[in-house]
Amino acid sequence: MLTTPDSAAAVEAMFALVFVLMGLSHIIQPAMWRVFFTRLHGEGPPGVITRSFALELWPAITIITFHQVWSGPAAALTIYGHLLSLKITMSLLCPTIGLRSLSMAESKGDRGFQGAGVVLLVLAGVCLVSLVA
Repeated sequence: MLTTPDSAAAVEAMFALVFVLMGLSHIIQPAMWRVFFTRLHGEGPPGVITRSFALELWPAITIITFHQVWSGPAAALTIYGHLLSLKITMSLLCPTIGLRSLSMAESKGDRGFQGAGVVLLVLAGVCLVSLVA
């Protein structure tokens, strides 16, 4: 691991921005996300691959590599990165699990994406608190 206090702070700053943008987008434009994920689900296993590699792999790798902080509020970001990595692994090794996850776009609808947006904003807040602590 290449984690240093400086790399952890850089990851927190980067993801604070990412989480704010993604969170607000999920809250303000949930239908856009619902359509996107519904289309990915319609592609079958290739949709799982697209989601995993385009949206989830790079954040997971960045967090796991540069943010191994296991105490204080910053631990939430580390845990998020490891859980995301587990989700990717499960989805790619058993695509039916990944497809089940993608199917939630239709079943939970816009409200599900708005809820996810709130969670992303909370994660942004955790990153910001960690930066100023």
